[in-house]
Amino acid sequence: MANQRWECIDAGSDYCPCYLAETMDCITCSHLKGKEFCDCEWTGVCIYQAYIFEGNKKKGIREDIRVPIIEAKEYGDNVIIFTLKVPHTLARELKQPGAYVFIRSEKYNNFFDIPISIMDSDINRDLIKLAVEIHGVKTKKVKDIKDYLTIRGPYWNGLLGLKNLKQMKDSNCLFLVRGIAQAPAILAINHLLRNNNTINLIIDKGNINYNFMKIHTKINELKNCNLYEKTTIDFINKEISLKNYDLVFIGGSDHLKDTLYGSINKLNKIKSVITNNNEICCGEGICGSCTIYDIDGMPIKTCKSQIITN
Repeated sequence: MANQRWECIDAGSDYCPCYLAETMDCITCSHLKGKEFCDCEWTGVCIYQAYIFEGNKKKGIREDIRVPIIEAKEYGDNVIIFTLKVPHTLARELKQPGAYVFIRSEKYNNFFDIPISIMDSDINRDLIKLAVEIHGVKTKKVKDIKDYLTIRGPYWNGLLGLKNLKQMKDSNCLFLVRGIAQAPAILAINHLLRNNNTINLIIDKGNINYNFMKIHTKINELKNCNLYEKTTIDFINKEISLKNYDLVFIGGSDHLKDTLYGSINKLNKIKSVITNNNEICCGEGICGSCTIYDIDGMPIKTCKSQIITN
């Protein structure tokens, strides 16, 4: 059986050690979990040493910043793509697949923070693009904003399986994407293309009823369909049988993921990346809204945790 462990996406970054180190709940460092010995398997700069160097305190935190809206373009009744002007360092940090920020109207406090995946980051012009689906209390409060947004970031755990994605070079990848999950898929696709990967796409426009892929990527679209239909699942089964895929990306709800894995046996034998659909509220591993439990009953903070398979 493969040895699996959870590793913090923030480990070794400018935001490590964080609040969890101060409460002895660090995801990666065994010393900062209260153990007397080190078995963390972390290969970067020692997190415990960094914590001691900081005076037994966390490093700086991500701060809210006010950024101008360059464009707010509506697609139908329920989707807006915001183009925002951000500091250069932030634009660079948000070019990673899985990157996201919290956004809100500057008229409201942080109860209205919304985690939104980065669709694109232009580091030459310091512009980021976000696709927001309007469907709840928080998103309704940004629908008519045209001037400024308050954002907080960078965060990087919008996708699970990032190690698989970042290791892909000269490989064949299949993307199964539905609805607003097109946004994080675009950033992942553009990252893979830079590493000379071949990508095929099966897309379901879902409730947003719009295909962003044609505008923001240059890939081979195999099929535009309903991913829940039996004919589509049969098509995917045939596609996987005929081609040697090294990676599959599933962008959509957990229900979609379960449907596809339950219907397509060969998916289990391919390295995968999936969208992180857990309820992310603080992004710092504090509030507990994103917590799931592994097979041993251990709580996992999915706003920060990536599973690593040795």
